[in-house]
Amino acid sequence: MNNKNQFQSNQRYFTICIYTVFVILAACIIFRVIFHWNSTIQVFKDLLSNMSSFVVGILIAFMVNPLVTYIHDKILVNVCHMKNGKLRKLLSILCTYLIVLGFIGICLVYVIPQLISSISELSANIPLMYITFSRWLRDFAYENDFINNNLINQFIDKLSPKMMELSTALASKLIPWLYSASIAIIKWFIMIIIAIVVSIYLLSDKKIIFHNIQKMLFAFLPKKWAEGTIEIAANCNKIFTGYIIAKAIDSLIIGVLCFFIMNILNLPYSVLISVIVGITNMIPYFGPYIGAVPGLIILTVTDLKYGIIFGIMILALQQFDGLILGPRLLGDSTGLRPIIILFAITFGGAYAGIAGMFLGVPVVAVVQYLLGLLINRKLAEKNIIIEDLPSENPPQESPLKKILHKLKETISDNETNPQESSANDENTIE
Repeated sequence: MNNKNQFQSNQRYFTICIYTVFVILAACIIFRVIFHWNSTIQVFKDLLSNMSSFVVGILIAFMVNPLVTYIHDKILVNVCHMKNGKLRKLLSILCTYLIVLGFIGICLVYVIPQLISSISELSANIPLMYITFSRWLRDFAYENDFINNNLINQFIDKLSPKMMELSTALASKLIPWLYSASIAIIKWFIMIIIAIVVSIYLLSDKKIIFHNIQKMLFAFLPKKWAEGTIEIAANCNKIFTGYIIAKAIDSLIIGVLCFFIMNILNLPYSVLISVIVGITNMIPYFGPYIGAVPGLIILTVTDLKYGIIFGIMILALQQFDGLILGPRLLGDSTGLRPIIILFAITFGGAYAGIAGMFLGVPVVAVVQYLLGLLINRKLAEKNIIIEDLPSENPPQESPLKKILHKLKETISDNETNPQESSANDENTIE
């Protein structure tokens, strides 16, 4: 005999309740984010600060992974024909970190002391640079009758106390600044050590991590959606890392060339100015000019001849980068139009400062790729076909991009068949 008061489950109402709970939860989160924006941002900042070592470790693993894969596949497998999978994985990670840490060590041993020496010398020479500049300005005004000498003299007289104050402030604050910088470097050093350990574990276990993510996607999503998600994530990774790595190599080459050419031309402050030029070169379009302005000002005030030589040198160097080196390394790695690149730099710089200017272009390139997929899907659902415009200059794939593309194909072949790959070699790195 059935009890009428007995509870009977209903799958339909249960599903409705689950959806209702999720909708209410999503509404609460959206309300919290919109109406308590400042506190929400502070929560994310605190979370990032507390997890900074793990975040940096993920970024390090993300950036060095192509080099690890290249050493493993191209050198240890194809050249050395090494059979032991565990040993291959260990050696590829070890060689990668020896290369990266060796480069950082060279910077710390050579570049950092040179930077400190250049900054100290620059602060000590400000009075002499000011005297040289004011003398040149007075002579220029005296030789040209159309310039009012009284205005020039008043400008120099007003500027003199400020320059002296600036020189005194730099000299007095240099030692406290170095002390604070040393403390910060020690803290960063500890964080970087932890981050490197995290990145090594991530690189060692990346096959397991990807396999678990793959299982989760296929467990909670339809098969078609899971496969599409994996493919989209791989393409986004290719766009982002391809641009960052190629631009970093391009900027490194430009910085090194700037250093050697400045030394050949006997220009002062070569290390300081070359570091500025190399770092700012990471910013598309504006970067070369941003990096050239400080060096041009410093060298012009030091000696007008130095400023003219540096101006001609940096113009030729940037033309070489824009016409020869950049296209060969970058190719059409982002697929963005110039107006979109300008928007990415402006928007990224406004909301994330220098880091936003660096990362704005690859982030917008990823967003454009995802938006293009969505638009094409909607057009396909409506059975609308719009042909693409013919390309005026068909893009040629750069050598670096070809290498990255082959690396990604190797990785994706191993990752799409994890069980088959593990049956062949349990410890083969992706």
